[in-house]
Amino acid sequence: MFASYQQGDDAGFREVASEVIVSERQKHHGLLADELQRILDAPPTGGERPKQISSLRPLPTSRDDAPLIETFTAQRQLDGQTLRADVRTTLDQIVEEQRRGDVLRAHGLQPSRKLLFVGPPGTGKTSTAEAVAGELGVPFARVQVPAVVSSLLGETARNVSAVFDFCRREHWVLLFDEFDALGKERADEAEHGELKRVVTVFLQLLDEFSGPGIVIAATNHPLMLDEAVWRRFDEVVGFPLPNQKELEKLVRRLFKRVRLSVSVVDVARRLKGMSHAEAEMTVRTAMKLSVLRDGDAVTTADLDAAVRRQETRRATIHNSLASPIGPRGSKTSR
Repeated sequence: MFASYQQGDDAGFREVASEVIVSERQKHHGLLADELQRILDAPPTGGERPKQISSLRPLPTSRDDAPLIETFTAQRQLDGQTLRADVRTTLDQIVEEQRRGDVLRAHGLQPSRKLLFVGPPGTGKTSTAEAVAGELGVPFARVQVPAVVSSLLGETARNVSAVFDFCRREHWVLLFDEFDALGKERADEAEHGELKRVVTVFLQLLDEFSGPGIVIAATNHPLMLDEAVWRRFDEVVGFPLPNQKELEKLVRRLFKRVRLSVSVVDVARRLKGMSHAEAEMTVRTAMKLSVLRDGDAVTTADLDAAVRRQETRRATIHNSLASPIGPRGSKTSR
């Protein structure tokens, strides 16, 4: 099976994979067999397996040759995202503006190309940015923030400038994830002058950006952003925690080919207050628990145990972040 995958022999891979599924059914591992069959039958979200892509020009690098961005083929579509109706409407319009940019420009108008995604961790900002690239059929480029931010005077601003220069020449969806690391409030007395200069440079580059693609900045900490940053974006898109209806949609998608002995509505109620990522992690934990006990369906007990595990995980993270001692033994900045 591994040899078939490596050689791109799809028929051979599927034949062996089907034998594995039959074997699992014979072992009475029905839940696992159903999940494997679902994965095998599902169409590729992007038409091909994920892969790194390269540009006709070298990728921008830092002074020590670390890549400032990573580029790859988008494997997501907006239909695969759990989005509120108003968010989906906004994103659909932005995609349409990009597709019909020539029509807008003929009327003296410009398509939206600078977006700010705001919301708690795990609410789908990064995956939605990739889905926008997938809808447009253009490459997705994600900024490597740790490589961009440098301790050398003037180097961070140079790196940011190099990223914009690279992406303005080709059609990309460029994502600045964890954007608050670059767009912090300049009035914050705790920040040194170098970072304030970086914010100024970023705003200038964003103002001047006229490339064919889209720049998306995503942040979990909107209160940390400089006030001037907000005005520079064509659209600000909020990603709140999922409501009951959205959780039900997420649960139905995850349990599409897996048996569930409790109602979808009840499962969604148990996941209330979780982000999309937390809810999906909890559901998959419940599936694993069911498989490991050789069950043929996910039960209330499986779900209860998965919810407790997620609550423990959340409490551990909260307590770690609230501790005056950071993960490396140094005092955490408050």
